[in-house]
Amino acid sequence: MKLSLYLTGVLLGTTLAYPGMGNLIREILKRQADDTKVQMIGDLVERATSDVGTSVESCLSGAISCQDLTPNSYVAPDLTSAACSADTCCVWNYISNDLVTLFSNSDGTCNDLARAAVRLGFHDAGAWSTTSGGGGADGSIVLSSDEINRSENNGLQAIRSQALAILSQYSSFNVGAADLVQFMHNVATITCPLGPRVLTFIGRPDQSTADPPGLLPNVSSPAEVLIQLFADKTFSSTDLVALIGAHTAAKQFFVDPALAGEPLDSTPGVWDVEFFSETLAATPPAGVFRLPSDGALAAFAETTPDFTLFGNQGTWNEAYAIAYVRMSLLGVQSINTLTDCTKVLPNAVTSFSRK
Repeated sequence: MKLSLYLTGVLLGTTLAYPGMGNLIREILKRQADDTKVQMIGDLVERATSDVGTSVESCLSGAISCQDLTPNSYVAPDLTSAACSADTCCVWNYISNDLVTLFSNSDGTCNDLARAAVRLGFHDAGAWSTTSGGGGADGSIVLSSDEINRSENNGLQAIRSQALAILSQYSSFNVGAADLVQFMHNVATITCPLGPRVLTFIGRPDQSTADPPGLLPNVSSPAEVLIQLFADKTFSSTDLVALIGAHTAAKQFFVDPALAGEPLDSTPGVWDVEFFSETLAATPPAGVFRLPSDGALAAFAETTPDFTLFGNQGTWNEAYAIAYVRMSLLGVQSINTLTDCTKVLPNAVTSFSRK
């Protein structure tokens, strides 16, 4: 996917703020200049036939932002009222409030459940490719006992239990697992200070059968393998680097059990850009764990410039939002029928300092 017109504007602003970045931006634009059309997904391959379909198409093609930073002014009716039943987004406002409490530390940073929710969203949606014949953002990681117990999903059992509890609590309000998993991801990213407020859609069908295996990235894979893996999911290499930036809030527990709990950057409770500069460095800071796959991408000629580019918070947040809207809709064939519920997300935290 080529860099969007919207993101290009962000980059040009970044050039003014950060002298010397102009050559880098031109280089990345040149690398992607041969992409003449953004690849669409789901029923948008045919055409957009609804306001939501048009919004997603415009977001993915760069005509509009894939974030909504408008302050939340939504006032939810009583959960059991007819007014709430008539508004698809109403129940999600209540779930959003529950999740903010669940994902927040007392100092304003995001906690281990938040980072697990980010990973859960990836692992559910990412188990898909253009040739997989199934999978994607379908809630199967929550609904399938087989899928959650695969080795690549180690450590997600606790957040799955939380998702099942929420599904049980709101079972009479038409809340589905596929939507909940992606909603949890989007609330988690914004609960982490500086995180993006990503466009959020409701109405995905659930699937209780496990997604096809072998479609998630391996932490030992070389850069070329990762780039091809994500190309098969309709992502560019720049999208890939934007997405792995979520490791800014991650910790590892199973790659090296002797160092279980070590973060992947020095500020795991904040959605900042330290991950990119620290992964470019010859060695990680003390107490920070570097995944072999992250190091491989940082050192690979095609993707090294993106690590520098995403050292700017605004540029990375927008690129992440573009890539994650796409991720959250992989395998969804009915995008035109979805409902936009971004309005119930918490407000973005655009500045943060540790006390």
